[in-house]
Amino acid sequence: MKKIYLIRHAESEANAAMDLDNPTYYYDAKITEKGEEQAIKTRENLKKIEFDTYICSPLTRTMQTFSIIFPDKKPLLEPLIREQLYHSCDVGRQPNILKKEFPEFDFSNLNRYWWNNDEPINEKKIVKENFNDIKIRLDKFKSWLYTNDSSTIALVSHGTFLSQITGFFLENCEHYIWEY
Repeated sequence: MKKIYLIRHAESEANAAMDLDNPTYYYDAKITEKGEEQAIKTRENLKKIEFDTYICSPLTRTMQTFSIIFPDKKPLLEPLIREQLYHSCDVGRQPNILKKEFPEFDFSNLNRYWWNNDEPINEKKIVKENFNDIKIRLDKFKSWLYTNDSSTIALVSHGTFLSQITGFFLENCEHYIWEY
């Protein structure tokens, strides 16, 4: 049995906005100062856990959260665990751009349009996903988990994606232990 620590990212600029449908766009939103504080608290809460694998969504807010919680670790960047593409904050960026901001991360697993199921698109276009799209990604991720030998995994992801596992929304930087 695997023990997977599901960790929702810290508060982002989009989370802090009053209305995600307002005219302000938060493409690939970054975390806020409050989010940095949340991540520091989560680092303290998890520091005694011996993880053998680290997995992170390639959206900026999750990579920033990961970098604070696990400053000396390198995660597997997994686009299957990204957020449901529904708002501007869920639109990702090209790996070559992300590499400049996160030079310590390995982006070789990412295709150019990883946030849009690898289909080329105008990079500011929001092609909304439905819950079935998330279910398909979750099933693919579960298949990967089944073949992986890890036993204690830290996974930094997003509210809607993680709610498909937990049945509820985690607060920013809250974690939930999923036994799989």
